[in-house]
Amino acid sequence: MNSRDIQQYVKKNFKANTIQCSAKYHWHLVLLFREVCRMLETVEDTVAKQAAQQARRRLHHQQDNDKHCRVILENKSTCKIHIRRSYSFFKQFGINGPPPMFILGNFLDFVRTKRISVCIQNWTAQYGNIYGYFEGHTPILVVSDPDILHEIFIKHFSKFHSRRQFPLEDRRMHKGVHLFSATGNQWRRQRAIINPSFSILKMKRMLPIIDDSMATLIMKIEGCIKTSSEGFDIYKLYKSLTMDLIWRCCFGMKTNMQNNPNDPYLKRSQEVFARENSAYLATLLAIFVPELQPTWLACHCWLNYIKANLRRLLPMGERLIEDDPNEWLKDNVECFIRQAYLSHNHNHNINDCNGNITKSTDLIHLMLDATEKNSTVTDQDDSNERVLSLNEVKQNIYLFMVAGYETVSTALAYVTHMLATHVGEQKKMQNHIDSFLKVYGILDHEIINKMEYLDWFIRETLRMYPITPIIINRECAEQIDLPGIGRISPGTKITLDMYSLHYNNDLWGPVDTKQFYPERFATKRHPMAWVAFGAGPRNCIGMQFALTEIKIAIIRLLQNYTVLPAIMNDNDLDLVELVTISPKQVRVRLEQRADK
Repeated sequence: MNSRDIQQYVKKNFKANTIQCSAKYHWHLVLLFREVCRMLETVEDTVAKQAAQQARRRLHHQQDNDKHCRVILENKSTCKIHIRRSYSFFKQFGINGPPPMFILGNFLDFVRTKRISVCIQNWTAQYGNIYGYFEGHTPILVVSDPDILHEIFIKHFSKFHSRRQFPLEDRRMHKGVHLFSATGNQWRRQRAIINPSFSILKMKRMLPIIDDSMATLIMKIEGCIKTSSEGFDIYKLYKSLTMDLIWRCCFGMKTNMQNNPNDPYLKRSQEVFARENSAYLATLLAIFVPELQPTWLACHCWLNYIKANLRRLLPMGERLIEDDPNEWLKDNVECFIRQAYLSHNHNHNINDCNGNITKSTDLIHLMLDATEKNSTVTDQDDSNERVLSLNEVKQNIYLFMVAGYETVSTALAYVTHMLATHVGEQKKMQNHIDSFLKVYGILDHEIINKMEYLDWFIRETLRMYPITPIIINRECAEQIDLPGIGRISPGTKITLDMYSLHYNNDLWGPVDTKQFYPERFATKRHPMAWVAFGAGPRNCIGMQFALTEIKIAIIRLLQNYTVLPAIMNDNDLDLVELVTISPKQVRVRLEQRADK
């Protein structure tokens, strides 16, 4: 009953009430009814106002939701349009390729094959020497035509001077950028500073150091032969050897890594290339949504920062929480860089926690010569001045430590496998080495360079077992017309199919490319037929150093032993591909040469 019903009821029954009640009580009753009516009217007004306010709120909320929905739908539509437009990139050139899935691109094809390089080789066989595929919605142009590759890597290098940026690759200037990631004038400046470290004169000075490390390797091999008569994994010994050589030849620092497989720098370098270290989530996000690369990189860095602090603060942190080996190496190389800097300036030797730094003209001191004091950020990108920042020194020390260790040890592992599985070629190699040492008696740089068959053997091995095919690529910096493709815009990413180049019978015939035949290198080939160390001005800066290490190691190995497979008919290697393609292990048996 509302207030109006009560008022009508009072008027209707007023006379009856006056007959039954006295005037006094009747008046109080009237006042009571009037008060109740006012209270009900107030309640009604309040309820009505609240209902109206709620209705207005619902209306505003609905309007806001509609607005947000429109924004989301518009952004979603824009993203869809952008991604779908990306997938039409190759149509403008009339270039075929594997059909991509929305957002994922051709990622699932890589997952199925577990080998990016093999997947690219299969696509080349299907679509030809020029085609395109997608990483997420990023178009990647694949070229296996050697003439077009010559245009890109050599003839028009000024327009293709930089590599593409990989997921989670940090190119922020304030942190310093190493030689591999540097672009444009920044790369030219660093290359000019570092290049003298691997000159012929420096290589000659390194030979006694390399030979001394090889003597330690032979001692380790003798120990393995005594304890493992059925064979052992020689790949592990090669990893310790190459890391020892990098520290001694490039950093001027004596180590005991060949006798200490648990050395923290050695273990961390191994972890860099381990599958378990791959930051899968952040990497996938960077592939699928490259527009937010700075965000994913920042998240990755913050996660590493949090993990590092938790490891330090928690009682069992170091055992329970794994840190990033890349960041550990970058942080810890500062230790001996600082002391090498002091040694360099004060002209005396200083010990550090891992070895002795000696005064020399090695890579680290050459870079410190080009370092501005107290410099942490480099502004010389557009300058010809040969100056490095301390952060650039740190980044390059990390680069040579990790890249040089992994690639050379893997190459040695492949060469040893080919020796074990090709008895005839191994015997020919032993006779080849013996003939030179019998005549000259000593091993120097000139004699090593005269050993043609040794060089052919190594190059043929790396032709059949390329180590870093996915990192040989270029990104277009200026618009250019390429024959067979058309007009290429800045930002276009181009990679080559190394397997298809290395196994191309037209380039490497007449002997079938699936056959191991070192003598094929006696014939001059197309300059882009063999690209194991890259091609053009931006090829591997340490190529000659790496080949020298491999040659001396094989010479000393075959001087003393004959290499046999640990298991008969074991001709296949179990390969794993991440940044590099490497075997899980290389088990061999070594027999002392009867004629020695």
